[in-house]
Amino acid sequence: MRTPLMTALSNPLNLAMLALSALAGLIAAWWLFPLGLALWAVMVLAIARDQSVIINYNMQARQASLSPRFQGLYAKVVRSQMRIFNSLLSASGRTRRAMEPVQGAVEELVNHVFTVCEQMTAPENYLKISKGTTDLEGERALLVLGMKGISDPVVRKEKEDAVRSLEARMGENKNIAAMLDRVEAQLSGLVATMDGLLAEIVRLQAGGSARIEQEAPNLLQKMHQETDALKALETEAAQHPG
Repeated sequence: MRTPLMTALSNPLNLAMLALSALAGLIAAWWLFPLGLALWAVMVLAIARDQSVIINYNMQARQASLSPRFQGLYAKVVRSQMRIFNSLLSASGRTRRAMEPVQGAVEELVNHVFTVCEQMTAPENYLKISKGTTDLEGERALLVLGMKGISDPVVRKEKEDAVRSLEARMGENKNIAAMLDRVEAQLSGLVATMDGLLAEIVRLQAGGSARIEQEAPNLLQKMHQETDALKALETEAAQHPG
């Protein structure tokens, strides 16, 4: 996976500019090389600082650390962020300035999405391993069956303690599974919310910059509400084992 800088350096147009600069310096006039080199540096920086390139790189770098269940959801959220960004590329300066706080709020929201997905990776792995290596319900059934006919109070208490321990683990696993389902549902809803934000931005752009300026605070408030909901989910997710 290439960094934004490596992407910029390996861009065919940038490579062509570097080669032409060197060729012009050797064949035509020496001063053409430093001039071409300066232009090449500007072209490289333009791509390396391109927000769409940075967003895509961050998505790929982060996505690899997530479990398969949440990789797709995170990717969908980032793609929504990218579409929102791209929708404003051709907008007027007035519109872009009005939407800067909203774009910042969207970026903050995406960062929290990644944090939640990352927090859920360990509990999901724990649950997979627990289910894959141990049949808790089967063990409990065998213990309960084995308790029949036991008259020794010490042995019976040991069996009962083992049953309670298994039931506690089964209950915790159910809680973790419920949390995973809840996070997945909330993130799926968030994807729909961000797609709705994009549609709203496109609609408002058709009404002109003044309309965007008027409605931007409402859009910003929506993003802050989504971020607050995710922060609450982060706090709750941190309480689960991993």
